[in-house]
Amino acid sequence: MKALERLFKLREALYEQEAELGIQDYSDIERSILEFVSNQKQTTISEILKHPYFSKISLSTVNRVVAKLLTVGVIKSHQATDDKRKMHLSFCLDNCN
Repeated sequence: MKALERLFKLREALYEQEAELGIQDYSDIERSILEFVSNQKQTTISEILKHPYFSKISLSTVNRVVAKLLTVGVIKSHQATDDKRKMHLSFCLDNCN
């Protein structure tokens, strides 16, 4: 039972941090992808899908979530210089412009 108690304490702490950032109303997958992108200098949808945490998430779900996060303005995208088909994603603090 101690392990479950510790796990719940971690969930409480995570919720508090997400509330401070104002992302507590995002879905679990939206928060997870945002947090993943924010921990990378830059990433791609392919790299998100390759991560074990997202192994059960479909490409269409990741595309939908990334599109929402781009629209909301918490992440930005730019075309890769080496491969024009690739879009790099990165985290935006206050203003992506």
